[in-house]
Amino acid sequence: VHSTTYYYATMRKKPSLWWLSFSQLLFQTLAFYRTDSFRTTQFCRSNRKLRSSSLAFSTTTSKDDDKTTINNDNVCDVIVIGGGLAGLCCGALLSHCGMDVTVLESHDVAGGCAHTWTRRGYHFESGPSLYSGFSNDTSNNPLKNIFQIIGEEPEWIPYDRWGTVLPTGEKFASQIGPEEFQDVLLTHGGPDAVTEFASLMKRMTPLSDAAQALTSLAIREDAGVVLTTLFKYPREVYMTIQQGALLNEPFSKILKEMNITNKFVKNWLDMLCFLLQGLPASGTMNAVIAYMLADWYRPGVTLDFPKGGSGAIVEALIRGIHKHTPSRVETNAHVEEILIEQQTAVGVQLRNHTILRARTAVVSNADPFVTQKLLAKARNEQKTGLAMDEYMDKLTNTDPSSGGISALKSFIHLHAGIDATGLPEKPNKDFPAQWAVVRNWDIGVEAPRNIVLCSMPSLIDDTLAPKGKHVIHAYVPATEPYEWWEGMDRNSLEYKQKKEEAANFLWSAVEEYVPNARQRAVEGTVQIGTPLTHERFLRRTRGSYGPRVEAGTATLPGHKTPLKNFYLTGDYTFPGIGVPATAASGAITANSIISVFQHLKMLDKIKFPINK
Repeated sequence: VHSTTYYYATMRKKPSLWWLSFSQLLFQTLAFYRTDSFRTTQFCRSNRKLRSSSLAFSTTTSKDDDKTTINNDNVCDVIVIGGGLAGLCCGALLSHCGMDVTVLESHDVAGGCAHTWTRRGYHFESGPSLYSGFSNDTSNNPLKNIFQIIGEEPEWIPYDRWGTVLPTGEKFASQIGPEEFQDVLLTHGGPDAVTEFASLMKRMTPLSDAAQALTSLAIREDAGVVLTTLFKYPREVYMTIQQGALLNEPFSKILKEMNITNKFVKNWLDMLCFLLQGLPASGTMNAVIAYMLADWYRPGVTLDFPKGGSGAIVEALIRGIHKHTPSRVETNAHVEEILIEQQTAVGVQLRNHTILRARTAVVSNADPFVTQKLLAKARNEQKTGLAMDEYMDKLTNTDPSSGGISALKSFIHLHAGIDATGLPEKPNKDFPAQWAVVRNWDIGVEAPRNIVLCSMPSLIDDTLAPKGKHVIHAYVPATEPYEWWEGMDRNSLEYKQKKEEAANFLWSAVEEYVPNARQRAVEGTVQIGTPLTHERFLRRTRGSYGPRVEAGTATLPGHKTPLKNFYLTGDYTFPGIGVPATAASGAITANSIISVFQHLKMLDKIKFPINK
């Protein structure tokens, strides 16, 4: 969302000089991407391999200059380290533009936070459980726009209910959209809640229009951004400029301005902001909440589920890469080192000592802490340069007192197949496919084990579980402290007992809608994930969801780095966490590598509601 609004935040002050302001801001932005400070997540193995690693290249080393001499078969245009959503989106767009791309994934299946797996006929979702903006032909969703460009996409199943269990035990599963939510406001917040929410929606309308006006896929990190934004979308740029810096301010300022005091409204907004960005409303940008309010509370809105699960999204992106030979995705391809020559990224070395060289760029979709390790050898040999060393040190600083950005907490998960006797076969107002459980509003949405998200995707897509069964997933959304698990031996009794304690807490949330869920569990299907699981299987440092960036206090880095031909992509880069943001991050990275002409051709393939 804010990847487009950020660039135009200062223009509102002098609209008569917007051409000059744009030029000035453009170069400020380019400088920011190099020097300034910065800003789904799940686990488990899959028994389904999209493509096994076949990298087996011969290499020799020259003793004279310590450079690797490699046969042509070892060379491609762009290497992407990590097959998460951002890496796959980046790779798919680059491949679409005719570049020879190799995506290297350490795990035995690609997808990162969105990968899926099966066990005993049950299909488990490790990744995000809420998607929207996919089933319509026109959309502002960056991932949908990428699908439009590459010509590959999953089949989508629309649905329209999402449940909530309040601390009082009251439940509701209203349709998303404005109609039924009015009844929710009246029932749980009273007449004041209806009045305050209506006034807030009216106040946010111009911000919502601005937040949705310009696609993040138009952004690139060079002077070509003038052509791909201002000249391509002049009306949309102007709409965004009209709201200026307000889009980037904390939502708390709007709440104060509108005198929003109704407790239910404030709690509800806190929860939605937290589920979207990992922060309560006070720390969420206006652009994010404006986009969400417009998207969730417009007439006729639906949620969308990919038929076959989140893995169908991954498969579509991989098809987009593979359809342009010789581009490929390699699994079980663990990168050990990024190769640097003359302060330029030139390739990678794998764990099996295979070397692959890149003609144009190396892109890291690994988190910055892992990336730092991949650069360690070159840094020790003083090949990376002082600017890059300082850049990575700043990016991996998690101490706010010294200018760093703290990390979000981790997760605990419960996955299981259950007997469906007496349960519905389709979601309805009394039994939704997904629901949130809030135990205590007073301790805050970020408190450990306070909010649980539950999903039963087999209610939406019955192919995900055997007949007469359902599959469930429950987890805490980035509220589990890593410190509670740090240093534990995964084979110890202590660890097993702590996992059972976590499972019992999650089962209690499932049983808000599923009676006797624990007794329904199918033997051999119950799986419990912890922060250590996240760290181990997804290579997420300390099992974290990503950086905790409060609006107005810090910003995320761009994708270019001080190291020539080296880019970062993913949720530790602009615009941040979540599926739309990581897709946008992958796209911006790809845009910055390809030519402006290729970029403009891609934009022509996108269908936006505003241009309908």
